[in-house]
Amino acid sequence: MFVGKPVILLGSITYAMKSRDILFRYGIKSYVERTPRTQERLGCGYGIYVPDQTDQAENILINSGIRVLGRAERAGAV
Repeated sequence: MFVGKPVILLGSITYAMKSRDILFRYGIKSYVERTPRTQERLGCGYGIYVPDQTDQAENILINSGIRVLGRAERAGAV
């Protein structure tokens, strides 16, 4: 069975790690992931997978001054 895997896209591994640490302080689990490069999105290709509370996590990051490039749903096995 496959379900969407919410990944918040960020500009670099540094921002991904910083974001993970910020969310940890709020009690939200997140995991740094390499994201595939696409025609629309060039760059370092890192993001954080947030299994729960993705909308809240994105708002926390934006309010913390992290530049969020977008969001993607990637297929993941359950």
